[in-house]
Parts: sequence; structure tokens; C-alpha cells
Amino acid sequence: MQTLIGVTSAWSVETWGDPPRPGGYIYTDKAYTGAVYGCGALPLVLVPPLERYAGEEQGAVEAFLDRLGGLILTGGGGARRFKAEELPGLAGQQPLRYCFESLLIREAWRRGMPVLGMCRGHQMMAEVMGGTIQKQTVEGHVQEEQALTAHSVELVPGTRLARLCAAGRWEVNSFHRQVVAEVPPGFVVAARSAEGLIEAMEPREGPFWLGFQFHPELLFDEDEMARRIFRSFVQAAEEYLTKSRRPANSM
Repeated sequence: MQTLIGVTSAWSVETWGDPPRPGGYIYTDKAYTGAVYGCGALPLVLVPPLERYAGEEQGAVEAFLDRLGGLILTGGGGARRFKAEELPGLAGQQPLRYCFESLLIREAWRRGMPVLGMCRGHQMMAEVMGGTIQKQTVEGHVQEEQALTAHSVELVPGTRLARLCAAGRWEVNSFHRQVVAEVPPGFVVAARSAEGLIEAMEPREGPFWLGFQFHPELLFDEDEMARRIFRSFVQAAEEYLTKSRRPANSM
């Protein structure tokens, strides 16, 4: 049975503003789902209760996680409603999504479920678990071409990330303006940029959790280190399901 991996989504009303059609769109980048398929698992796009169904988040979170082996917290979805210099905190950018993902993060941690977080997802992990996000936006970390890498990061020796990558440096991409200022209690920095910005984090001990300020899913087809991350994540999801003694695709 193939393992189900939850993939969070964005709502165009929160990211783009006035919807191109009534109600807007629910969406996620195909690179996330492609990386999951590429590791032999099945992606399940998670949609928060919206509008008249708001208030049913906790029940939805528990029902989703009961069926999943792992969780991917995706990026911001190309938010266009705010200028860079006027960017609010994560909750202000996408309030309904923030509420839903906060519950997902806390419940996944309680269960010991494997989690990957990319860009906004990494920042959500940090903030919800007790870390902080830098108020000032950063310059020079928004590249134009998705297929290229933008800069290198230094992997911290002894971390899970460094062991998985079997390397001390990684050439990565960059599509962000906000960064994690402090990792949560019990977490450690796993990678930094040349100027010292936190580019990855993980728990000191506990479940398979990795947060990335960059986007390894976009590197998956060409980068062996990105593939190692996702393969190890899916393997951890399979092991999690085995330990919890539930079928991998019980729907």
C-alpha cells in the first residue's frame, strides 16, 4: 500500500486578493506533489475549512492526520496582496491558512508524525513551535529563474540534515523575504547562508522534522541531495505508519 503524504495548500483570496472568480482557487505547486510521487508515495492536498465551514478546523485536522504518514507544509503561494516593505506577520498574510496549519503542526508534533516545511512552511514550524520570525525583510534572496540555484548554504556538522546530504555545503534556490530569527526551544539550526541567515532547522531529538528556507522540491529532478531528503522523509512516514499499526492508505 502506498503511503499518503499530506500537502498543504493556499487560497487565492488570501494570497492574491480579489478572486478572479467567486470563491477563488485552492492551489499548491506541482513540485511538491511531484516529489512525493517520485518517492513512491501518494500526495493528498489538504484544504482548510473556508467561509461558512470555518470553525471546523480541529475536526478536519484530526481526520486528515488519521489517514496520513507524513505532512508537507508548503510555501506562501506567491502572495501578491502586500508590498515587501509592508509585509505583515504570517498570521496577517493568510489568517485562515495560519489557523489551520497551526493546528496541523501542533497535532503532528503530538503524534510524532514526520514533517517537512519549505519557505513559509519552515517559518510556520518555527513560529508555532515557539521560535521567532525576523521583522525586517531580507534583500537578495528572491531569484527570478526557478530552475537555477541562487547561493550555497553551510550544513551544520552532526545534524540529521548533514548526515542525509553527506556533505558540508549545498547549492540551493531562494524565493523569500522573511526569515526565521530564532529556532524553537529543542530545535537546532541545520544550515545557514553565507551572511548567517537560518536556512534549515530540525529538532535536537524526536520525530523526522526538517524545515527549509529554500525549496528542495524544486531541486528534486536534478539534485541528489534533494532526492535524499524526500526519500528519507517518505521512509520515515512509512515507519511511522508501521509503528502506529494503521494501513498506509486507510481512507
